[in-house]
Amino acid sequence: MENKNPRHLFHKLFLSYSAVLILIVGVLILFFISSSRTRLLETNQDYAGKLCGEAVLEVSRASSDADYLHRAVYQNSSELQDLLNYFRYDTEEYLRRHLDTYASSNTLDNKDIYSYVENAYSAYPNIKKIEFISYNNNKTTVFYSENDIRVNDNGRERRKEILDGGLASAGSYSFQKEIRDPLSMRVEGCIIFTFDTGEMTELQEKYPMAELYLYYKNGNQVYPGENSLLLDDFQQEDAGKKLKSYIQIQSVEDYIVATRLDKHTAASIPAVHILAILGMGIALVIAGEILISSYLKRLSGRLDGILQGMNQVQTGNLKVQLPENEHGDELDMISRHFNLMCQELESYIRKSYLAEIEQQNAEMQALQSQINPHFLYNTLEAIRMKAICNGDREVGKMLYSLAVTFRSQLKEADVITLMQEMHYCKKYLELFEYRYQGKFHSSMECGPELSNIPVIKFILQPIIENYFIHGIRMEENDNEINIYARRAGEDLFIHVEDNGRGMPEKDMESKNRELANNEMDTRKSIGVTNVNRRLKAAYGDTCGIFLTANHPRGMHVILKVKVKERETDEESNAGGGRGADPSGNKEHNRLGETGT
Repeated sequence: MENKNPRHLFHKLFLSYSAVLILIVGVLILFFISSSRTRLLETNQDYAGKLCGEAVLEVSRASSDADYLHRAVYQNSSELQDLLNYFRYDTEEYLRRHLDTYASSNTLDNKDIYSYVENAYSAYPNIKKIEFISYNNNKTTVFYSENDIRVNDNGRERRKEILDGGLASAGSYSFQKEIRDPLSMRVEGCIIFTFDTGEMTELQEKYPMAELYLYYKNGNQVYPGENSLLLDDFQQEDAGKKLKSYIQIQSVEDYIVATRLDKHTAASIPAVHILAILGMGIALVIAGEILISSYLKRLSGRLDGILQGMNQVQTGNLKVQLPENEHGDELDMISRHFNLMCQELESYIRKSYLAEIEQQNAEMQALQSQINPHFLYNTLEAIRMKAICNGDREVGKMLYSLAVTFRSQLKEADVITLMQEMHYCKKYLELFEYRYQGKFHSSMECGPELSNIPVIKFILQPIIENYFIHGIRMEENDNEINIYARRAGEDLFIHVEDNGRGMPEKDMESKNRELANNEMDTRKSIGVTNVNRRLKAAYGDTCGIFLTANHPRGMHVILKVKVKERETDEESNAGGGRGADPSGNKEHNRLGETGT
């Protein structure tokens, strides 16, 4: 064959796609990803700084609010005096003095701690509670709202708790303001203003990339309300012992505001940005496709021509020829080899395949013909023995059965229905019933849905004959042989079961291997092997005969046949009509049982 110098079509196509996709799309995607990471890192660091600054402002604002409320106490003398009385005396004495002051007052405007708390809650809704602690009588009064007031005598324990850092707890932070008598400068008690962390939550939602933390000076965590990260951890990370995050820490009043920005999270590109970059890459790929579209169209046309040629060969047209020597590349080489393959394949079919079919047909005829003399000999022997033993008219019946069997062998087509095959076997069994009266019992079953399935003829008679030669127990009278058919999809299984002598397991395994390999020893009995070879020749290697032991004794022979539906007119003409008896007698689908 002439050698060509191909232009490596597919190699050039690979290089073209590599240049467009790898050099352009890959470089641009990496560039945009790198740029986006840098910009996002700078933006998130700026957001972390804003988060820390605004949190500091919020704590400072709360501290200023507490200072203002503290100064407001001293701006109203009646209100201050009422508060001092509240700190100095017990509840009964305080109420008595409060009523006396109110009665002696010339105005209706009553200034006391209750009005003070009411004004505080109205002016500053972010106050969570206001707490009054008396240093004289250790009385503690907590205003959770204007109407929710709780009084107890745990002032000494509460003061100790404050000294131990009890001004701050998870979810709230407080500022303590002491109240002094303006005349004696004696400290009579204190007011504690407690604020919730709702503003901190809003700031965290505003800047979600960074983590916001608020601590009291002793390290108690105020926000986010759980000990997820201790203050010592922040200080260690800020000192450079850990380099996983960007840390900012600021102090305001007695509190410490800290923000933490994870380095990996800060530089992570959102999915929207990734999709945008990929969209740009896809757009560039489409642009590259447009640039080489004219070349790909020409290539696709040539490939389509090759595929069409292959499809024609698949349908059996071996005369198809593809254009070649137009471009000198690999596709032309494929076309040339394809054309040579079609020519050689057509030649091979003519020389080998047709000859093999003829040889197979001849072998089939030879296998079929081997049955006739063997069968004739045994049948005549049965009639001869019966005639010697008894000269009654039963011989006539045996001759009738033999005539039916001969007619089926000599005149019927090679392919008959399963019902006809069962009928011939029944007549064959009748001959042996006369010969072995009272020795065995037989039964046949063929469902109506299986009766017209076509099979090659005389596939059961050798199996039955083999039973009478090797399996029947002449010393016993309970011999049985049962024949029935079952269908599974496209497969038909014909079962022949007996309770005879059976076969040793080792011999059975050897015989099954011989049947599976389609081997035939002419020196031995040819009956079962002959049927097996005929089944494989007619239906394929997956069909044939398989032997197994019957329980509790005997043999179980299974014949596997492929179901090949016959044409309607063939079914109607086979054997004189659907389900017809070759002898002219009507048969039932269930052939029934025979025996003596």
